[in-house]
Amino acid sequence: MLTLGAAGAGGSMTLIIFVVIMFVGMYFLSIRPQKKQQQKRQEMLKEMSKGDKVVTLGGIKGKIASIDRENKEVVVDCDGIYLTFDLNFIRRTTPADVATTDAVKDAKPAKVEEATETKDDKEEAPIEDKAADKETDTADKTDDAAKDDTKEETK
Repeated sequence: MLTLGAAGAGGSMTLIIFVVIMFVGMYFLSIRPQKKQQQKRQEMLKEMSKGDKVVTLGGIKGKIASIDRENKEVVVDCDGIYLTFDLNFIRRTTPADVATTDAVKDAKPAKVEEATETKDDKEEAPIEDKAADKETDTADKTDDAAKDDTKEETK
């Protein structure tokens, strides 16, 4: 009987350790990342300024016209339409200077890609055009024949 009592005490200690490990695991898997995300969001809202591009929770995109931090409101300019939102409804912001430099970087590679595509298209175009011309010639002949048949029927 002594062995049964000793085994029961060891089992309860294992259970307590298991429960503590579960709480520590939950902290590192859910609570800690959520706190980091909240801190990033608070920093983003503090760094917002007039002229920054924003996206609201509803998906509306625009530029910040003004910010009222006391009332926690932001006025967003959406192509000449001014909308007032609560600061908590801002999903994402992009600083004005970063947005313009990204647009310039994106525009340059696109021009290079267009130039390479046009060279490839010019090389392949004559082959495709010949095949397409043959198909359209045969289609035109059949269309002309169909038109002639309808003219004869109406007479």
